[in-house]
Amino acid sequence: MVRSGRGAIYMALGPTFIEEARISAESVRRFMPDLRLVLFTDHPPLERGVFDEVIPLEEVHPKVHVNKLIAMLRSPFEQTILLDTDTFVCAPFGELFELLDHFDVAMSHDRRYIDWCPKNVGVPVAFREFNQGVIVYRQSASLIRTAEESLLWVNRLADMNGWVPDDQPPLRIALYESDLRIATLTSEYNCRFHTFGQVNGEVVILHGRIPGQPFTERNLSRIAACINKKTIPRVYVAGRVYALERPSIWGKSYFRSSHIVTMFRPTLGFWRATLRHGREFLRRRGLRDASGYLFCRMRGERQPSQ
Repeated sequence: MVRSGRGAIYMALGPTFIEEARISAESVRRFMPDLRLVLFTDHPPLERGVFDEVIPLEEVHPKVHVNKLIAMLRSPFEQTILLDTDTFVCAPFGELFELLDHFDVAMSHDRRYIDWCPKNVGVPVAFREFNQGVIVYRQSASLIRTAEESLLWVNRLADMNGWVPDDQPPLRIALYESDLRIATLTSEYNCRFHTFGQVNGEVVILHGRIPGQPFTERNLSRIAACINKKTIPRVYVAGRVYALERPSIWGKSYFRSSHIVTMFRPTLGFWRATLRHGREFLRRRGLRDASGYLFCRMRGERQPSQ
């Protein structure tokens, strides 16, 4: 394959995630109008829409996220930014491609609520997992070897643990074993706003879904306005944003934390999602079957057979 230029790629399976990818791609187009956009999917839409090209995935891995590794290998660009469908761009990001003058790949760390990595694969705890929602990379023989090795580790970990991991633990191992030069991005370029983290300066790329709310341009624009209300150092956790302010009294400055905005209320989002899922469950199973299922769950018994 002859690769050229710069571009953004998405991997989306099914209509719901294709629609998310469209919203994300339109946010890219707003700030990076000349950047080419490519969608990898198992359900090619009738019209390309915002995408310059749609590439069908002939074989789909049963573990959805692993298909991102496959899309990485098939990128038509020399320099690529891979974006998850639930990303939303808030500002231009051309400086990310400048990193590729000195590095092979750029990613941000993923500090999950609980980190998971097998202890017998030779990767130190200090070499943390990278989040694959935003990956900037240039195609090279080393990059291709690392992506292919990640796919091999998917099968190895499945054999070791009896279940298939997502894309990030295999890539963590393959990156550690590789000779790639890795640039670590800060959270401003991969802001996991729906959980916890810290930023300093303008957030450029949001990454996540608002609990209990639809993934829409309007909702994500509101989140961007909230988290960028102030650009001094700030932390976010469970929908609330706190800033590290530095006021002064009589010429002496000091630090204090200040709650500046609430982006969303997670408890409200939880109940919205629960009610929505409950309605869907009731529609599928019917009142009698659904009531029996809930009764058994409350008593800790096995659910009735369907």
